[in-house]
Order: sequence, then structure tokens, then C-alpha cells
Amino acid sequence: MDQLFLKFDSIKKLSPALRAYLQSCLKRKEVKKGEIILREGQVAKYIYFIEKGIVRSIRYKNDVEKTVWIMRKNDLCVSVRSFFSQKPAIETVEAVQDCVLFYISFDELEKAYDDYPEFDRHGRKLLTYYYQLSEERNDMRDQPAYDKFVFLMTYYPDLVSDRKVSNKLLASYLSISKEHFSVQKGLYAKRNKKK
Repeated sequence: MDQLFLKFDSIKKLSPALRAYLQSCLKRKEVKKGEIILREGQVAKYIYFIEKGIVRSIRYKNDVEKTVWIMRKNDLCVSVRSFFSQKPAIETVEAVQDCVLFYISFDELEKAYDDYPEFDRHGRKLLTYYYQLSEERNDMRDQPAYDKFVFLMTYYPDLVSDRKVSNKLLASYLSISKEHFSVQKGLYAKRNKKK
């Protein structure tokens, strides 16, 4: 939980009262690789902070699985539409690795905004960051395959180099086939060979 409070304090130091309120609400949850955190059709009642591990969002189109986003250590993760509207999710959220998560409910988060107006700044800054990241992901998907791989290496190099995530999952995230992913990976390695 310390990393989450460091993230908040990097935006603006939390008041002791707000910090105490959040500490009283946040709960710890451990999930195993492959465990479903939120299933499509359920209402997202919680927003999560990833202390350890990797999480992804999955959507299905014509029975084909598509990785929509990947979040890792020190990220927040949530089914945005479902959580903020309190309506059924259109995605499934799954642990890619064993994870340690801290979470707060929708009602508890709303109470934090109502009772501690200073927390609005934190919410706005985090919303801005993740919205921009979402836009960058959307822009990436319109790029040629090689540029998609460059995006991956720019924002998530550890996922590829440390083999934390399978090539199949990363290919799905980039909207390319596993075979095409391998070609782009080889091309990237060749172009970026250390001299």
C-alpha cells in the first residue's frame, strides 16, 4: 500500500485525515495467475491498485479473445465504463501473473471525493494520465505492425524482455497475429542491435 500513497503524495501530499480515511477503506487481495478479477456482465464495484503483478482486460468479438489493455505494478486498473456508471462490464479483467492488489469500492471512493475535496486533484491527475494512455493505445492500433511493436517496446519493454507476458497475449494486445508478432520482434531486434 505504501506505493499507492507515494503515487498520491507525488501529485499532492495527502492530508492526515484523508490518508487515514483511505487506509481504513483500502483492502488487500491476492489473486493467482489466470484468476478472473471481473467477469464481463458483472458490475465493477472496485478500483484496484496493483502492488505486484500484471493484469489485463479482455474483450471478445466473434468468439475471438482480444487483450484491450495491460496494467502492471504501480498502476491502477478498473473497468472504466462499468465502475463509473455502475453498469455491467463489457470486458473481463484477468490476472496475467500472481498479483497483490489493493482496492476501494465505488461508494468509498465517492465518499472520499465528497468529504475530502482536496482528493479531486488526485482523481483529476490520475484520470488525465490514464485517459492519455488510453488515447495512445488507440492511436497505436491504427499503426503498421512494426510501429505497434515500437510502441510496445517504448511503453512496456519489460513485458517483452523479461518474458513476463506470452507473445500470444502481446500479439493480441497489438492486434496482430502471433506469427506477425515474432516477425516484428525479430525486425526490431535487428534494427536496434547494439553496435
